[in-house]
Amino acid sequence: MSQTSQLLPREFAARAIARVLLVDDEPHVLAVGKAVLEAHGFEAVATGSGEAALELVRAGVEAGQRFTVAIVDLTMPGGASGFEVLEWLRSCDPRLPVIACSGYFQDDVKDLCQAIGFVDVLHKPFNLESLCLAVRRAMVQESEGAESNNSTFKPGAAS
Repeated sequence: MSQTSQLLPREFAARAIARVLLVDDEPHVLAVGKAVLEAHGFEAVATGSGEAALELVRAGVEAGQRFTVAIVDLTMPGGASGFEVLEWLRSCDPRLPVIACSGYFQDDVKDLCQAIGFVDVLHKPFNLESLCLAVRRAMVQESEGAESNNSTFKPGAAS
């Protein structure tokens, strides 16, 4: 088995709904990211603006087809920043794991991103391995978060 085929365990590859939203102002980043994710069995949706991303997430929630993970560029000239997009997406779908993506990361920015709610950071230019591993980590975190929410909620329990 090749190293790249080991990046996504079978339980994730077999998921019927594994939707990844890519938000970036660079068309080639969207094209490469979408192609890589689709080659690994994900449904990848790409958009060039935070506003469009919010509408896609909102429509997915309303249709019962949530995104599994979102990857958001932090700097998109002429539009909302990745920090604003994170806030918008979280207001629409609080469980959505969002990965920050940028070519300008420094160590303190990585810490800041994680402190404000991004589940991971992805450095551009990313490669196949880093993209798939970031998505996989986010999926595991989302899955663990859903399990802990289910295990702590007891219907009919007194509060």
